Amino acid sequence: MSCDVRRITMIDSLRKLGLLGIGAISITEEKVKQVVNELVEKGEMNSEEGKTLVHELLTEKKKQMQDFDEKISKDVQNAVGKAKIASKDDVSRLEDKITELEKTIQKLLEK
Repeated sequence: MSCDVRRITMIDSLRKLGLLGIGAISITEEKVKQVVNELVEKGEMNSEEGKTLVHELLTEKKKQMQDFDEKISKDVQNAVGKAKIASKDDVSRLEDKITELEKTIQKLLEK
């Protein structure tokens, strides 16, 4: 099988998996293996190419999930920063300050 034919077959395989339209993140490992096994059974690729494609697709899925997680994390941090919501450290400092003030008040009441 020529390199161009393999590339077209892999692109068709990716389309079948929905990776070109909706991204690898939405595809399960089971679905990837199922579609690749079907392609191998139909003779559209050999077993070794199938294993390579499965590995590449699952690697891409992992990368997309990491990228997605990082983006969501950054977006959440930006939203929290813009909303001026108190962080855990801010709350902890306020709790410490309240404790100090309570002690000061108690000392003043004892006099």
